[in-house]
Amino acid sequence: MADSPTLRTRIQTALRLERALRLVWQTAPRWTLVNVALVFWQGALPLAALYLMKRIVDAVTVSIAAPDKTIAFQHVAVWILLAGGVAILTALTRSLGEYASEAQSLQVTDAVADILHAQSIAVDLAYYEDPGYYDTLHRAQREAPYRPTRIVNGLIQIAQNGISLLGIAGLLFSFNWLLALVLFGAALPGALARLLHSRRLYGFEQAQTEGERRAWYYHTVLTDSTHAKELRLFNLGALFQTRYRDLRQQIRAGRLALSRRRALTDLAAQALATVALFGSLAWIALQTIRGAVTLGDLVIYYLGFQSGLNFLQAALRGLAGLYEDNLFLTNLYQFLDLAPKITAPPQPSAVPQPMPAGIAFHNVGFTYPSRTEEALHEIDLTLAPGEVIALVGENGSGKTTLIKLLCRLYDPTRGAITVDGVDLRGLDPVQWRREISVAFQDYA
Repeated sequence: MADSPTLRTRIQTALRLERALRLVWQTAPRWTLVNVALVFWQGALPLAALYLMKRIVDAVTVSIAAPDKTIAFQHVAVWILLAGGVAILTALTRSLGEYASEAQSLQVTDAVADILHAQSIAVDLAYYEDPGYYDTLHRAQREAPYRPTRIVNGLIQIAQNGISLLGIAGLLFSFNWLLALVLFGAALPGALARLLHSRRLYGFEQAQTEGERRAWYYHTVLTDSTHAKELRLFNLGALFQTRYRDLRQQIRAGRLALSRRRALTDLAAQALATVALFGSLAWIALQTIRGAVTLGDLVIYYLGFQSGLNFLQAALRGLAGLYEDNLFLTNLYQFLDLAPKITAPPQPSAVPQPMPAGIAFHNVGFTYPSRTEEALHEIDLTLAPGEVIALVGENGSGKTTLIKLLCRLYDPTRGAITVDGVDLRGLDPVQWRREISVAFQDYA
């Protein structure tokens, strides 16, 4: 129990965003700068709109008793025009932000695909013959294309909401510090509920990866032309259809259970926020009736509390979203951190050109990483230059495995393979494979 990570440790780990931010910055620096530049305006304009609404209400209140209604309306109209200008600016910055976010997302998605492809090429063949690798790859492919962009956009939204929230919190604090306290207290339950849901969702997705892959395999068998002949010849369609349906039903039931829990906690959090909102409205209305504040103050404080609650909830949801996105992005990091073992030595020997002595297997043994029994045992074999050799044996006797070792797709677990007396592990595998041509039985 002492070794199990605490909730605080998990949150600190999940909120280490440097790698995701670096990834987005390296792949889409210009669009990231545009998004950051828009943050200030998108955060400040709602505050300006609130202030102008107060001035409009106060001006209308004064104008009701004014003797010259035309002049009074002109005074009101100035504030209305300013409010309209702020609304247009808000719409403009929102549209620019949406376009910049979309452009950034597309660029990052394509760049992440390139990274996945490069890593898929770089890892050893052994990973492709390990089911655990496919679980890691499946999770990386599912989450990596959009999670980095969501993290950056989430940080931008938090900053935007934070700017607006600071201004509104200052406004409410100047009126009564209890309003600011109620504002923060009303938003916290929803954020905590989101954090708990994110952790449950991550655990569920991790547990369901094998089932998701198996369901996709059944789907491929049922719909792909590769298996169409055997599916009909052996009458396997109904079997695979039933297995697919059962798996999807199990996964769907798990997701719906999570959604029900989230819906109930969200409902409770929203109910608490609603009580806080209208309770604050009642208190501000009472102060207005007593003459402590003007009607314009009533409007701005109510709208400020409502907007502040929305901004705070959005900021806290954004933090919970960062936790969730970075939690799922660890799937990409797990894949990218897979290190190939079949690599060139620091100072590789040159591939013999020509090859006078040939290739020799010296007491070679090999066991696949996921197995315990040997696929090859004490192989001694010499291949002379120009010699034509046929390897004959039963299925599973190790013929293909021997060729994989010859191509250095694997290294022997015992013994050595030499080329003109040079251990194959002393050559650059890329240079060595350029000298080899192979048609495997499961060729592409």
